[in-house]
Amino acid sequence: MVFLRSKIVKNESYSYLVKSKWDSKKKTSEQQTIKYLGKTSDIALEDIPDEYRNEPNILSFLSSNKQIDTKKREKYLVKTRQNMRKFLLAGDLKNAMSIYADFSKKLPITKFYDDILRPAMYKVGELWDAGKLDVGDEHIASNTAMHLIEKIGTKPKSKNKGKTILICTPDGEYHAIPCFMMETYFSLNGYDVINLAPSAPSDSIINHIIEKKPDLILISVTLKDHLKSCDRLIKNLQKFKIPIVIGGQALQNEKSFHDVTVMDTPSLFELSKTIKGMIKKKDT
Repeated sequence: MVFLRSKIVKNESYSYLVKSKWDSKKKTSEQQTIKYLGKTSDIALEDIPDEYRNEPNILSFLSSNKQIDTKKREKYLVKTRQNMRKFLLAGDLKNAMSIYADFSKKLPITKFYDDILRPAMYKVGELWDAGKLDVGDEHIASNTAMHLIEKIGTKPKSKNKGKTILICTPDGEYHAIPCFMMETYFSLNGYDVINLAPSAPSDSIINHIIEKKPDLILISVTLKDHLKSCDRLIKNLQKFKIPIVIGGQALQNEKSFHDVTVMDTPSLFELSKTIKGMIKKKDT
């Protein structure tokens, strides 16, 4: 019979895989340590030797441990979002950057944008829309978020992929933060990025396409009132035969839009995976 035994060291739980063996001479069972597993909260199925993975005790522990870990993670994310929103509204760039520095030690930048910064800014937008925030408060939060993204973006690029992404918004769309997030993320991942947001005229977008010859075009649209201008923009750009992805809150419940790829409000990881596949397909 095998089971997990834990002990507390400096307020942290550590676990061992233990086998119980009957000693016929002493007429008692003895415990034999099979493997040291490390921090209890970090244990996964892969840490258990193959021959013991289907043991009921092990499966029961892993299921329970996963539930506890998920609850701890969600509690941490909720608290971190609240702190981020507080610092953004206060214009406190130093502490906002400290949150990013701490978070990035555990998880990648995509998770920071998707799980912390974007939800924090969505909440600011909801509060402003409900009349619970002054327009000045919203501007302070937005400006602080922009400076935070700018600081994150000063890190060295990874190896250049030799591929160019053009980011733009339809006429009338003046949101900038989501586009700035995408610019920073894709730049850090080796893409050359042309960010024409917010609301560059169609002629300017077309001139940049002719000059820079991007491998893919990203269009961000947040308000349904601007879907008609998005429609006109896409019609003007489709003649270049360049892959187009459109996304944003305005695309919720839109399953198709002018035969271009629609991604609603994707995570940066999902968006990155889609873009990589589309560029690869274009090159073949």
